Amino acid sequence: MVTRYKLNKKDKKSLVEEAATSIGEEFAKKIEEAEQVEIAKIKSENVEEVYLVNGIISAIRFSGIGLIPSLFYLYKMGLRVNFPSVYVDSGAVPHILNGADVMIPGIKRIEGSFGAGERVLVRELGGSRVIAIGLSLVSSDDIAGKQKGKGIRNLHYLGDEIWKMSS
Repeated sequence: MVTRYKLNKKDKKSLVEEAATSIGEEFAKKIEEAEQVEIAKIKSENVEEVYLVNGIISAIRFSGIGLIPSLFYLYKMGLRVNFPSVYVDSGAVPHILNGADVMIPGIKRIEGSFGAGERVLVRELGGSRVIAIGLSLVSSDDIAGKQKGKGIRNLHYLGDEIWKMSS
């Protein structure tokens, strides 16, 4: 991380409001109740900044996408977010955990509906474990009707650089 500083009350309130709208009320409440909320600018072509709640990376701001929650923070705090989900077969999991985008043939089930450009949880089929958070490249209806191509752009996954910075 390059530059890191504590958010003032006004910026913290703004972050809480944005998190409530884009991630969920439960998530925003954790930020609101936190003793310390910091922002860190990091060197990355896609990530603008990360937010730390009591020293743990909690949210990531992506260029042109906005806020997504950190998987490490979701697991550590036992939080749930109300994003739609796609479930992938076990053959796709190792590739996704290496940063690959989610291909449509690997998607075996969809929970909720979404349009192109929306944030989506990627889960392992046969369980509910979230392994990645991505950006849909096509709608849920299009995924159901297609047999090939990319369906979800992988933004953040278990074991990536942001996960490693958190743990």
